[in-house]
Amino acid sequence: MTTYVALVRGINVGTSTLVPMPDFQRVLEERGFTRVKTLLRSGNAVFDTEATLSHGDVADLEARFAEATGVTAPFVVIEGSEFVRIVDENPLAELSDNPSRLMVSFLPGPAPAGVTTPDAAALLPEVVRVGGRAVYAWCPHGVSASKIPAAFWRQFGQGATVRNANTAAKLVSLVLPRLEE
Repeated sequence: MTTYVALVRGINVGTSTLVPMPDFQRVLEERGFTRVKTLLRSGNAVFDTEATLSHGDVADLEARFAEATGVTAPFVVIEGSEFVRIVDENPLAELSDNPSRLMVSFLPGPAPAGVTTPDAAALLPEVVRVGGRAVYAWCPHGVSASKIPAAFWRQFGQGATVRNANTAAKLVSLVLPRLEE
């Protein structure tokens, strides 16, 4: 069995994208995934499968989700040990004094080559770093007050989805016991 983390982008952030987590869980279970566990209301799940998931499998999951819930949303699905590695290699973890303001933008694949980063001095006290499969952002005044330009985020496409370090750590705590089995 392989453990995966599924992150759905943009659900339950407004009235038009409300999805009860039992519906999300049911979609995953009907797809044949086992030991499905959702976390919070923001589209986070950990599950197991015997299959190695492809981009086509993720697209199928998105279509099933839209059909079952009426909400079209992109998914980022990451194998469990890779998810743990992405969270653990956060280069801004030592800088942060509030994990709810330390953001991890999980990418659906590797970060594109040639990403242009914003001027570091202009962002202060915010800091942004691009990793292999995530973008890390320290937003000490909160995401809504962020100075990171929208043009920077557009380089990563519509599929990226953001979780704060608290949520990422909670997902890691669901994944690690499964990896040790």
